[in-house]
Amino acid sequence: MSTMLWPTRDQAWELLNHYTHNPSLIKHALAVEAVMRALGQRYGEDPDLYGLVGLLHDFDYEAFPQIGEHTIEGGKILTEAGFPDIIVEAIQSHVTENGIARDNWLKRSIYAADELTGFIVAVTLVRPTKKLSDVTPKSVIKKLKDKSFAKGVNRHDVFGGAEGLRIPIDEFIQFIIETLIPYAEALGLNA
Repeated sequence: MSTMLWPTRDQAWELLNHYTHNPSLIKHALAVEAVMRALGQRYGEDPDLYGLVGLLHDFDYEAFPQIGEHTIEGGKILTEAGFPDIIVEAIQSHVTENGIARDNWLKRSIYAADELTGFIVAVTLVRPTKKLSDVTPKSVIKKLKDKSFAKGVNRHDVFGGAEGLRIPIDEFIQFIIETLIPYAEALGLNA
């Protein structure tokens, strides 16, 4: 595990809130941060590094939503703010069109965590109880097969992300659910 000092979470949080005003996008950043920290621990890597990548992965999305700008323009902002290349490149790697090889656990983790975490939140929000604790891998997989549900979620990325982490999809779904349950109330998922 690295002992390198990264920019602080407070610096990342300030940057996120400067560029992101949509409460749903902020909740998504917090959810992905939690999943990334847990993945960092799972792979024996630095959870602080993983958390920063998760928190900031879409910080520029409101300002630069277009492919070719999203994460590229954000990368320039992060570099100017003193964030190291390892964070910038990992964030840019989660956008397939950027063509950055996912050649380490950090890059594979942000790619895997982003789409599936958002999808699990969407599944939770359409359940009658809106409770994350009521969501199961089976219910998520059923919704993944329903192409009309959350059409913006790239199913190839969901399955490819789990495969890149060498985790069966149902196990990865359960991992994300268990990781997010302690944060469910703050994420509006009513535990």
